[in-house]
Amino acid sequence: MKRHFAYRMYLLYYAVVSFAMALMATVSSVYYIRTVEMDAFQLLMIGFALELSVFLFEIPTGVVADLYSRKRSMAIGLLLVGCGFLLKGMLPLFVAVLTAQVLWGVGYTFLSGADQAWIADELKVKRLEGVFLRGTQIGQVFSLLGMLAGVLLANLSLNLPLILSGLLLIGFSLFVILVFPETGFTPAPVRHRQSWRSAWETFSTGLGAVRRSSLLMMALLISLLTGLYSEGFDRLWTLHLLENFTLPEIGNLNEVVWVGMINAGALVMNILVVEGIRRRMAGTGRLEKVWVLLLLNGMLVCTIVAFALAGEWWMALGTYWVATVLRKTNEPIYSAWLNEQIRDSRLRATILSTQGQVASLGEIFGGPLVGAVVWKGTVSLGLIASGVILSPVVFLYVLLWRRGAARRKIPTRPRTL
Repeated sequence: MKRHFAYRMYLLYYAVVSFAMALMATVSSVYYIRTVEMDAFQLLMIGFALELSVFLFEIPTGVVADLYSRKRSMAIGLLLVGCGFLLKGMLPLFVAVLTAQVLWGVGYTFLSGADQAWIADELKVKRLEGVFLRGTQIGQVFSLLGMLAGVLLANLSLNLPLILSGLLLIGFSLFVILVFPETGFTPAPVRHRQSWRSAWETFSTGLGAVRRSSLLMMALLISLLTGLYSEGFDRLWTLHLLENFTLPEIGNLNEVVWVGMINAGALVMNILVVEGIRRRMAGTGRLEKVWVLLLLNGMLVCTIVAFALAGEWWMALGTYWVATVLRKTNEPIYSAWLNEQIRDSRLRATILSTQGQVASLGEIFGGPLVGAVVWKGTVSLGLIASGVILSPVVFLYVLLWRRGAARRKIPTRPRTL
C-alpha cells in the first residue's frame, strides 16, 4: 500500500511539474521579447545563466539529497523554481529575468536526481523503466494541457501564465513536504550532517564509484554528447522551419499557433509511442535496454540530418516529429538503464546529479559550438552538426552491447521488442 501511494505521488509530481513548465514555456519567449523588450544578446545571456547555474550547483545539491532528504531536496527545488517564475512574471525587467533564471537553474539541480532517487528508494524494485515511462506519459499529457492553458491565459495577459505557474510550484512544494512519504531513505547521522567534510566525502565516494565503473564512465560521456547536440537542435529547429519553408495557409493561423500545433502534435504521438514501448519493456533486462538505446540514437542521428536536408515542408515536419518522439522515448529508458548501474542506493542522487552536471556542461558548450558552424554557414549546417555531434553515442552503445553480450555469452543477435 505504501509503495502504491508513493507511485501515485510520483505521477502527481510529474503531472504538476510538467503542467507548470509548459504553462510558463508557452509564452516565455514572446514575453521576453514583447514585454521585457530583450534583444538577441540578452536572450542568449539568460540561457547561459540558466545552464551555468545548473552546472555549478548540480553536484552540491545532489550531495544534499544523499545526506539530508530526497523529499526536502525536491521541495526546495520546486520552491526555488516557482519563485523564479513568479519573479520574472511580476517584474518585466532584464535584471529580474536574469535573477529568475539563476533561481530556476539552482532549483532544477535540487530536483535533478533527487526525484528519481526518491521513487527508487520508495518502491524498492530493480526494474524502474515502467515507472519512468509512465511518468513521462503523464508529463506529456499535462504538458499538452499546460500549452493550451498558456495560450488561453496569454490572451488576457502575457505575464499571467508565468505568475500562475510560479504560484502553482510554490504551493506544490508545501504539498510535497506535508504529504509525500519518505520511508526508503535513511539520512546521515546528525554529527555527519553538520559537517561539510561529510558532504565532500559523499561526493568523493560517488565520484569514485563512477571512476571504478567503466559503464558509468561511458554513461557520463553519453550524457556529455547528448547535452552538446541538444542545445543546437533546440535553438535551431524553429528557425529552420520558419526561415527555410513557407507555412501552409490554413485559415488565419499565425506562426505562434503553428509552432504550438507542431509541438502539440509531437506530444500526442509520443504519448502513444511511449505507451507501446512501456508495455514491451516490462520483460527486458539491461542488455536489451542497451540495444533499444542504440537503435533509438542511431535513428535519431539519421532523422536530425534528414530534417536539416528536407526540401519540402511536410518532409521537414515529419522528420521533426520523428526526432522529437525518439528523443522523448530515449530519456526514460536511459534513466532506467543508468539507475540499474548504480549499486549503492546511498550514492544514487549524487551519481545522478553528476550525470546531470555533465549534461549541463555539454549544453553550455553545445550552443556556441553549433553557433560557430551557423556563423560561417547556414541553419541547416548547424542542424547537421548537431547530428554529427550525437553520432559517437551510437558507437558507445555498440561497445556497451558487445561487452554485455560477451559477459552473458549469448548470441550477438539481440532480442527485438
